[in-house]
Amino acid sequence: MKNRLSLLVLVFMTFLFSCNDDVTRKGDQLYNEGNYKEAVDAYSEYLKTNPKDIKSLYNRGRAYEEMKQLNQAKSDFLAVLDIDGNNLSANLSMGKYWYNQREFNKAIIFFDKVIELDGVRSDAYMLRGRSYHQKGEFDKAMENYNQSINFDNDNAEAFLYRGALKVALNQIKSACQDFTRSNALGSSEASEALAKHCR
Repeated sequence: MKNRLSLLVLVFMTFLFSCNDDVTRKGDQLYNEGNYKEAVDAYSEYLKTNPKDIKSLYNRGRAYEEMKQLNQAKSDFLAVLDIDGNNLSANLSMGKYWYNQREFNKAIIFFDKVIELDGVRSDAYMLRGRSYHQKGEFDKAMENYNQSINFDNDNAEAFLYRGALKVALNQIKSACQDFTRSNALGSSEASEALAKHCR
């Protein structure tokens, strides 16, 4: 009788986890299709029984972000960091959040954390460079753009923003080289920069 009861509990738990996996997979599918509201609903359903599932919390935050519901996105990213303070994705997303709020010092703290955890993240260097750029700390901005490009020579944004910084520093010829590279990598903004600064 005891063995039978254990077997029934095991079957029920397997069924429950299987259903939950289906819900979170459905959330991922909806997100990938651009159905962000439905994805949020699917992740929220899953999180009712798995409130500390980092992947679902983070993905729901990204879905909120796509819907421009930035406070909800921030709450989910911070919930991830409460569980795992070293989560790269959540730290990067919080850095972007504060950058978009024009809170550049707060943004830099999160980008610093990403770089501390993974010192070759080109995107983190590029975003930290943009933060310093916005603060008018051009030497630090240039250093970060250069490091970003060192780690990823195909980072169109790093070339674009380094070019913009060079324009501010009146290094037009070198700026145009960066815009040309960024444009070749597919940046439409680089095309506009070339037309404006590199005739």
